[in-house]
Amino acid sequence: MKIEKSELLRYLGYRGQQYDDNIERNIDRAIDICLEKITPRNVIKKFSLVKEPLSLKDADMILQGNDIAKHLEDCNEAYILGATVGFEIERTVDKLMKDNPLLGIMVDSASICAIESYCDDLCEQIQSLNTKRLTWRFSCGYGDFPLAQQKDFVRLLEMQKRIGVFINEDSFMMSPQKSVTAIMGVKESAKDDAQYKRCVGKCGNCNNVKCEYRRN
Repeated sequence: MKIEKSELLRYLGYRGQQYDDNIERNIDRAIDICLEKITPRNVIKKFSLVKEPLSLKDADMILQGNDIAKHLEDCNEAYILGATVGFEIERTVDKLMKDNPLLGIMVDSASICAIESYCDDLCEQIQSLNTKRLTWRFSCGYGDFPLAQQKDFVRLLEMQKRIGVFINEDSFMMSPQKSVTAIMGVKESAKDDAQYKRCVGKCGNCNNVKCEYRRN
């Protein structure tokens, strides 16, 4: 796991602007604090896919929406992933927001970078165990894949018991906040590295072209 300074700046809203040495020092400090306070944990399970309706076999979970169906159209198996960087980083951010709001915002942004980097590492580890190419990870709330399905991921992965992640049954948001669920399909077609490189990025496959956090 690594926290790239360029990614942290992107989450802070920087788009090539100049910033002073004080900001630079705070960025470095925020990264150090984040790496000290996070407690990364994960749980991963593999399922066979049933096509009609698209669902995880023996899991009582129908995958809803056209976008997830398209994402998994060449897959007969899939991995589901749950990951978090823990509560301690949230407590640290809450304290900093009272004592040093600028640093608090930076540490919070660093923790977003941390969970994304952690998930990237996990996906690379899963890929290393497979001879077939995996799809990029797809989360509830992407496209027309309902956020409400997040509760099914939390249930199937036993995230509360195994990694201490809870879900609000009304909002479908997880706690700790810097937690992620996702699905990655195992593609049946021949591995095509060039095609994989074109589709691996979530931003390049998202229709929300006005997103302020979008990568170019």
